[in-house]
Amino acid sequence: MSLFGDNLQFYRKRENITQEQLAEKLEVSRQTISKWEAGGTYAEMDKLLQICDLFLCDMDTLLRKDASVLAVEDDKEHREHMRKFRRGITGGVVILICSCAVYELLAGFGIKEVYGNTLFWVVAIIGILILITQGMQDEIYKKNHPVIRDFYTEEEKKLFEKKFPVRITSGVGIILIGMFLFGMNGEYLPLREGMTEDFYYGIFMACVAAAVGILVYSGLEKDEYDVEKYNKSNASDAESRKKNNRISVWCGCIMLVATMLFLVAGLVFNLWEICWIVFVIGGLLCGIVTIILNREK
Repeated sequence: MSLFGDNLQFYRKRENITQEQLAEKLEVSRQTISKWEAGGTYAEMDKLLQICDLFLCDMDTLLRKDASVLAVEDDKEHREHMRKFRRGITGGVVILICSCAVYELLAGFGIKEVYGNTLFWVVAIIGILILITQGMQDEIYKKNHPVIRDFYTEEEKKLFEKKFPVRITSGVGIILIGMFLFGMNGEYLPLREGMTEDFYYGIFMACVAAAVGILVYSGLEKDEYDVEKYNKSNASDAESRKKNNRISVWCGCIMLVATMLFLVAGLVFNLWEICWIVFVIGGLLCGIVTIILNREK
């Protein structure tokens, strides 16, 4: 068989499609499909384009490369990218929140403020740089792989679906534990000599960092299994891309302002116990902006 015939047969069997079913989709006879797979004849250009669209492959791969080998390589590459992206984004977010926790813990132990401020900015900058790097790498990957096939088995998806509720519950539980410890103050974690109540703020922020890490990691893993969403977002038309970019810009600006207000309120006015509300308000504003822009024609 020719490479075209081998690849066509590979794609057909991978999608569990019979020759009759493929022939119906391409509006040709079963005998024609059989001849293509046997290498006796080649499909015409319009049929080749239909095959590429049907099996989410490119013309060069279909005609000149070993699709079975490339499919395995694509599977490994995609899984590796998504794993690195998930860990990177989660790590960046956790480190960013931990910068606040570290600042409060140092203040709670009576460490000089200048040291707390320095360490806060060092840790925060590391977290921000990690997020920027991961975002850029993900954009490059999506540009090079705008459409992928569903590599994930039903067993993998079902296993994750069982774990997902437990992870979400765990994240929420850790936040509640942090709130409980913060509310009880010295009942369970009495302050030693020279310590201040900032210590409790630090413990609470550490709990928030752990909880958000679990929630972000689980959410990104859930998105990884939604291949249809990935393909739809990357294969959208120009107008949809423009709309998505507008939403991203607006939400990015809103959350940037929220972060600035959070830092100013906490570091300048020492309002750590209430300034977290700006993120809730920012999230609501992002939701409103998304709804408004999505309703535009």
